[in-house]
Amino acid sequence: MNVSELFDLTNWVTKEIEQKQVPQKYQALHAILQQHTQANQQKQPFDSQKESLINTLKAVPLAQLTRDQIYFLENLRIAQSVGDEGVKTVEEILYKNVIDVATSAQKLQEMMQRINEGIAKSNQIKVGLTDCVFEEEYETDNEILMRVSFTGHALMENVADFKSWGNIWYDIGRGIAMAHDASPEEVKIVGATKGSIIIELAVIASIATTTSGIILAALKVAEKVLDIRRKAEELRGLKMKNDKFAKDLEKEAENEKKLGTNEITEKVVKELKLNNGEGDKVKALDTAVKNLVNFIEQGGIVDFIIPDEEEEGDEGEDKEDENAQLRVAFQEIRQLENKIALLENKNP
Repeated sequence: MNVSELFDLTNWVTKEIEQKQVPQKYQALHAILQQHTQANQQKQPFDSQKESLINTLKAVPLAQLTRDQIYFLENLRIAQSVGDEGVKTVEEILYKNVIDVATSAQKLQEMMQRINEGIAKSNQIKVGLTDCVFEEEYETDNEILMRVSFTGHALMENVADFKSWGNIWYDIGRGIAMAHDASPEEVKIVGATKGSIIIELAVIASIATTTSGIILAALKVAEKVLDIRRKAEELRGLKMKNDKFAKDLEKEAENEKKLGTNEITEKVVKELKLNNGEGDKVKALDTAVKNLVNFIEQGGIVDFIIPDEEEEGDEGEDKEDENAQLRVAFQEIRQLENKIALLENKNP
């Protein structure tokens, strides 16, 4: 995560956690639970406070954040107490595994304390970085940062993997760039980090938009394929003498993947209005789509770091229209990734 991305996260915490009064909603529910622990206090219903807190937690837009930002938010101990995970924890405190009201009040207080401590740390970071952070600048005004993480089965463990994935990403970059009348050289490497290898690419907004569209469609295909394969595993779990149905489902999963991949290429060709005389572009794009679908299916991750909104000027408005489209796709990608993760966890 670069410095400007971290600074943006601190502003997000201020806007989506502090200004939306998440700590206060926790405090309101905790206060009425605390009353219930006092023997001489009349017990009051807490449905309105509970609903207010849960609705606020559900509305926290975690899908706006990159994976690195979410990981940092987890280290601040904020992420676990908001969104779906926060709602689940609150409901468990109130209704599941409940020993007594005093225990529920104590656990809720611990969550509230963690959020307040996380906000305090975030504010310290924001104060320290104020006037010291500038947005990333690239060679052209409309470039987007794409962060490619080689994780899961797409992990690079040696130079052979490095060469293989390098060739694959050359084909991905070349195919999408050609479809926009650009060259592979316009997909520029601007950074890299260690751990699981991460490559940062600067690309023009139109290439980033097409890439995000392919990834979103690839995740929809992956969701279908995973669901079919999960059903095949369930059949195998029944230990039937004839596993023909399970094998048929596996074949159906492969067919769904091939069909879905072809449909992605056809959709992109139509959107970019590539004609029959541009067969080389279509062929390169098809290769790029297949490679990108395979990369995502194997556990690879692509994040998009989108510049802040432009405030004025016609050119700024056009640029923001592209960025707004990319933000919507980015949030849908995050939501689908979460759905797929849940499906994978449910596999036998």
